[in-house]
Amino acid sequence: MLKVLGSKRLIFICLILAVLGIVAYAYYDFLVPAHEKSTQELETSKAAVRQKYAEVARLKEEYVLLQSQLRTYKELEARGFFNDQNRSAAVDKLDKLSKYAGLLKANLKFGSGQLVQDAGAELAGQVILKSPVTVEVKSIDDVDVYSFLKFIEEKFPGRVDVASLSLNRMEIFDTAILRKIGSGTPTPLVEAKISFDWLTMAPKNVVAPVEEGK
Repeated sequence: MLKVLGSKRLIFICLILAVLGIVAYAYYDFLVPAHEKSTQELETSKAAVRQKYAEVARLKEEYVLLQSQLRTYKELEARGFFNDQNRSAAVDKLDKLSKYAGLLKANLKFGSGQLVQDAGAELAGQVILKSPVTVEVKSIDDVDVYSFLKFIEEKFPGRVDVASLSLNRMEIFDTAILRKIGSGTPTPLVEAKISFDWLTMAPKNVVAPVEEGK
């Protein structure tokens, strides 16, 4: 075989085989692990990028939620939700609303106030106040009563939960009523009774003691 190939060719072939062996050794011992390591690092980097995207998305959601809560807070603040239920001011407000609605008469009664249990308010050092309110009104037209109720829901400070509305139309053919109408005297033809719960929030340390409730 040595004679056929020649010593130089045989040495050359051996060198090639040795080089191939070294290349194979380097490939399996260095290049493959390096490739696997690079792949792992790439996957780690991708995972980190995905996590960053998730964090950015979460921050965006929190920002949108915060803006929504801020708008809600400002709306509640504008509605006068944050107050300690000054009843004198409430009477003045209802008196103005009744005149604005065109009522002839409005009598207001407050029930005993309560503290409504609320974990969120408690954490903020606040309390929810709830007071039952009854308003007895007289008007010429029932439209004025409904307008008054709408004004209460929209303009009365705090939150208003209407519990009931009863309305009674008087008999217009009554002689005494006809006489008053004929004389030009403003004569009530409708009597109504409105009951609602008045809710507000106030700092716990400035609220006068009231009955606790749920």
